[in-house]
Amino acid sequence: MNQPIDKRNLDELVILKLGGSVITEKGSKASLNRLLLEEIAKELAKVRTKLLLVHGAGSFGHPIAKKYNLHKGYVNSSQLRGVTETKRSMLSLTLMIAEILAERGVPVVPFLSSSCMIAEAGRLIRVDLEPFRIMLDLGLVPMCSGDVVADLKMGFSIVSGDQIAVHMADKLDAKRVIFGCDVDGVFDSDPKKNPSAKLIKTITPRTLGKQMSCIGESTTTDVTKGMLGKIRESEALITRGGEVTIINLKKPDNLTKLLRGKSIQCTRFISDPVVA
Repeated sequence: MNQPIDKRNLDELVILKLGGSVITEKGSKASLNRLLLEEIAKELAKVRTKLLLVHGAGSFGHPIAKKYNLHKGYVNSSQLRGVTETKRSMLSLTLMIAEILAERGVPVVPFLSSSCMIAEAGRLIRVDLEPFRIMLDLGLVPMCSGDVVADLKMGFSIVSGDQIAVHMADKLDAKRVIFGCDVDGVFDSDPKKNPSAKLIKTITPRTLGKQMSCIGESTTTDVTKGMLGKIRESEALITRGGEVTIINLKKPDNLTKLLRGKSIQCTRFISDPVVA
């Protein structure tokens, strides 16, 4: 088999979650933030590390999921229309993102999460990883999303992009997960409501208990628990030596600077330092 030209650096796998608050307009039904996504695509085109993308649902998924109570699993047949509507909406979002990335030279390969993932009681338990591994080794950029997936106990359940990102990091041995949001990281209060909110630059398992009370959930239409969900999903990965960084993807070149080891405003969730 011919080797692809200009392979990405295969030494490190980075998993980047494109938050729904960044790539969509949450105040409008199924509205893409195209201009911002095009800027992000320009940055991703410069990335030369092995990369796996997970995107959120934003205005394409959360309102429909909440309307039909899909986060509760199968309750009655009236929800089936909601599953179909959510799947169609999320697929359209994935295709739009893929088109923009491809136009900027990112070799993206979309994956339908519900076709390769199984949950149990809302927790992801099985992923067919081999296609992801093969594509990554070729220098391609697999992309999946939060989704309604088959659930062994609930019939179906919503598996968030946050959960998928951390699960994939664990199974594919990625040491770094980056959550791209519309704020600089975790604050001691809601920075969108409180101008005096202070950024929490570092979180560790030891400090998390005290900090948890000031980490909020997201809006009422977000069924995946927002910032608090990100932190809770990340705990197990951190205890195994991984690192999670929460950054503002609305700030130009933030991602590029972070991957080049430069300092940016962000929150790092890391292991506690070892005491000699």
